[in-house]
Amino acid sequence: MKQAPAASGIRLRAALATVHRDPRWWLKCLGYGAAAATGLGLPLAAGFVMESLDNSRRGYPAPLPPWGDPFLRSLTGLFALLIDFAFFVLPLLVGGALVVAISLTLLLAGPPAARVLPWALSAVGLATGLIVLLMFVAGIAPVGRLRFAHDGRIEEALDLATLRYALAPPQRSLFLRARLASLPAYLPATISASVTWSLASLRFPGQVAVFALGVWLTLAALVYAHLVVVQLYVAAEGEVQRRGEPSPSRGAA
Repeated sequence: MKQAPAASGIRLRAALATVHRDPRWWLKCLGYGAAAATGLGLPLAAGFVMESLDNSRRGYPAPLPPWGDPFLRSLTGLFALLIDFAFFVLPLLVGGALVVAISLTLLLAGPPAARVLPWALSAVGLATGLIVLLMFVAGIAPVGRLRFAHDGRIEEALDLATLRYALAPPQRSLFLRARLASLPAYLPATISASVTWSLASLRFPGQVAVFALGVWLTLAALVYAHLVVVQLYVAAEGEVQRRGEPSPSRGAA
């Protein structure tokens, strides 16, 4: 796929303007947020964001894709979710498995070993949290999606070379700028999730409906945030290439 350089640079305002260039951006966010709220429609929402990334890399002025084939879009979204799983959920699962293994080992070893159990579990929890935080700050999953969009090869996106590429200079600083610029885009989802969680602890008529509405709006806001993130990382990729660096696919091979 041909890469179009992002002339506007890694700026949140430019990313927001690109998303808002589609007059129905809010309707699409609500629609795919509703799909994600069903659980089964989560790949469909992820595929929508993935197509927006691909359109941006091709240089489309209004990259939000129209309503299209839900099956093909869901298939693309499954691969995108697999990238997220590999770089976010999998470290948490490994950390959880270590917690269980260490707990059983120390408890079976007797009281002297059991005394260090809280320290051991804290160390595992801290290490796991730091790894996940590194993955988020370094933008490993968005970079993996860039690699997937480049050649359509999921095995390259899941390769450890993605991690090496994202953490190597000068990509490291550019992707960090993209991540920092993307943080305000998560504020609507954060606020919506906080309000929804607060209302869940209360008892009032229509609570279930209000909670469902809150979940819907939170997921719609997350779709919006991911659309903004797409623009920022495509701009970062364009900046990498303007500096003469290889593309994510060739550079991480």
